Amino acid sequence: MNKLIFSLIFFVFGISLIGRAQDIRFSQFYANKLYLNPALAGSSDHGNVNLNYRNQWPNLDLPFVSYSFSYDNFFPSINGGLGLLVMQDDQGDGAIKTTTFSGAYSFYLRISEDLVFRPAIQAAIIQKKLDLSNLVFPDQIDPIYGNVFSHNAIGDPNDRSWNGADFTVGLMAYYKNFYAGAVASHLNQPTLSFDDYEDGNLPAKYTFHAGAEFNLTGGLQANGLILAPALLFQKQGEFTQMNYGMYLSKSSLVFGFWFNQNFQLNYDAVILMAGVVTERFKLAYSYDYTITKLVNYNTGAHELSFSFPLEFEKHKRRRRPNRVRHPQF
Repeated sequence: MNKLIFSLIFFVFGISLIGRAQDIRFSQFYANKLYLNPALAGSSDHGNVNLNYRNQWPNLDLPFVSYSFSYDNFFPSINGGLGLLVMQDDQGDGAIKTTTFSGAYSFYLRISEDLVFRPAIQAAIIQKKLDLSNLVFPDQIDPIYGNVFSHNAIGDPNDRSWNGADFTVGLMAYYKNFYAGAVASHLNQPTLSFDDYEDGNLPAKYTFHAGAEFNLTGGLQANGLILAPALLFQKQGEFTQMNYGMYLSKSSLVFGFWFNQNFQLNYDAVILMAGVVTERFKLAYSYDYTITKLVNYNTGAHELSFSFPLEFEKHKRRRRPNRVRHPQF
């Protein structure tokens, strides 16, 4: 019965949103930095591997599950950073599966001792597949005996796979303890429809993020108490959302508290995060707790991030001047 309900939602409500598709949203947006802004490619003083997992509305039998893998590093020979990002989004137990392969290049531009700019470009290939085998349609249901009939495939999409290109530009700026970034994603607004609907384009997305880091204990103490307020604003088509909050770190522990607003859906959530940062890895967990009336219909979202550097001997590393400061998660 749950699959039937999902089928009705998917084909009645979901198809009505073909022309208003929306990107995946990660609560730990800096933990998935290449997805946030390609200008963050090569922003550390070593290579990084990042893994991310998000489970949206886990109380449903068919939740929305997203995965990502990324690698980035700074290369002095090209005076910039290169990054690779692979993402997969599963909706309805794989009924819709979207996979994205992205490559990014960011250019390191020092204006002064304290001011750094990093413009970037990103190109991607998007692969989208539709699998109806796990869904139950209304014509398969008998009021008494349940799911006993075969589905009439007339009217189903003939082409159940789609491939296309996507392009993004980004900019990162760093001045002393302050940072800011801007991104324009999906510049070509690729068509995602399986049946070539005229309004089946992925709308352009515009992102602005900014913040700062303050050492509350003063000086350059490595284990000092760090406060990092930050802001994220995104607009995609009719959807507008804002995240604002802060990170608090002490030694190897990092905590985050965020408030998320989606203005069109009247969706508000509190995001709580806890993480550990060591020389060998970074690990964090966050939970989105819904605080609007939608709390009766979903149980928020779980998210995990894990990353590790490809250079472990910190004492032997020479700090490059290319590093752009931003939160760990």
